[in-house]
Amino acid sequence: MRKGLDLLSHAGRSPALRAGAAATLGAFLFAAAFGVLAWREEAHVPGPVAMPDAVHPAAAPAPRLSPAALDSAEAEVRRELERRAFPGAALAVGIGARTERLAGMGKIGWRESAAPVSPDSTLYDLASVTKPVATATAVLLLAQDGVIRLDDPVRRHLPWFEGQLKDRVTWRHLLTHTSGLPAGANIRGEAPRERVRRILRTRIDEAPGSQVEYTDLGYVALWEAAERAAGEPLPRFLERRVWKPLGMTNTRFLPGQDCTACAPTLRLSTGEPFRGRPNDLLARRLGGVTGNAGLFSTAHDLARFAAMLAGGGELDGVRVLAPETVREMLRQQPGAGRRTLGFVAICPDEPPSEEKPCAKPLAVGHNGWTGTSLWIEPERRAWTVLLTNRSYDVRAPERMARLREESFRHAVVGAPAEALTPDAGEARLGD
Repeated sequence: MRKGLDLLSHAGRSPALRAGAAATLGAFLFAAAFGVLAWREEAHVPGPVAMPDAVHPAAAPAPRLSPAALDSAEAEVRRELERRAFPGAALAVGIGARTERLAGMGKIGWRESAAPVSPDSTLYDLASVTKPVATATAVLLLAQDGVIRLDDPVRRHLPWFEGQLKDRVTWRHLLTHTSGLPAGANIRGEAPRERVRRILRTRIDEAPGSQVEYTDLGYVALWEAAERAAGEPLPRFLERRVWKPLGMTNTRFLPGQDCTACAPTLRLSTGEPFRGRPNDLLARRLGGVTGNAGLFSTAHDLARFAAMLAGGGELDGVRVLAPETVREMLRQQPGAGRRTLGFVAICPDEPPSEEKPCAKPLAVGHNGWTGTSLWIEPERRAWTVLLTNRSYDVRAPERMARLREESFRHAVVGAPAEALTPDAGEARLGD
């Protein structure tokens, strides 16, 4: 195990965090910040400050979250539901191994006949939350097993990752968006496999490790390389190593258009809802099973995943990741700004920055364009999952900057709200 983890210590410079923050971010921040900081005082267990040492498998039992904080987090989501920002939502909030709030709100669609949201059975298109839950987790398992080393060139397992500078691109570069790949590219080719091959030949203009550029292309390359290293399809690998052991029975790619439990994300030209296939165009054009987007899951299942990470890689006696793997996954990587291995950090008391990591992150996590998010506060092991289909037949305008600011003003004592308001470039948090 250690063989695969002596690896973990180089990356790039300057985080450029992705545009279009998900409609769920403000509600998450309220849930995470309020829930994390409003413990019952008599149960508070101090934790270490440094993120790399923040997740301990043998830590003392986590304190309970304040019921008032949980109620407030849910009320914040319900307010957005009532103004028709999305037809329904599923919320899970917990600390350590405990899920302290699991709630379904509204319906999966706008029609009166639409099914009510169930946090246990309603499947949401996770969009870019696929990156940490599927792709990064698979890569870190391979590193933990000693199959790969994160600072080795990816081309050792992916020879058709061709072009100038490509031989210098490592697994870590791709995980932290420091590979030099552009944010996007023209998707050419008649069939999905041909399109993948063309994407892998996308030109790199910047030296690997020199800057952060949020890119779906890097996670497409990671998926292809990890699948070859694993020697089996990654969905099968992940089901065997992660999802099935954790009891994540409703997590999968491509449930299909006939998935009546899937919340729709688009409306077809016929007027029928589009569901069970990825909203993300790139993922669709690559066949629907890829590293950048397209995973479907429930609030219950993602709560299990988040609780596993909060428990240092173990949940209910089942170990999925080694404690040192989890610490490294949640750590801001040297030279990669606020990027971790699959996630991005939120700073509680610093203006958005393209250049430097958080001195002390409030949380690390990821958003998805469809209206999804998963966030973990590593120091006290609190976490939150929020799933919506805000992209479906949009009924209300975005107001995420305002929601984020209001949430923090009420939730984080001493954190100036003005320091948390995105500038004109928006705080880009991994949609």
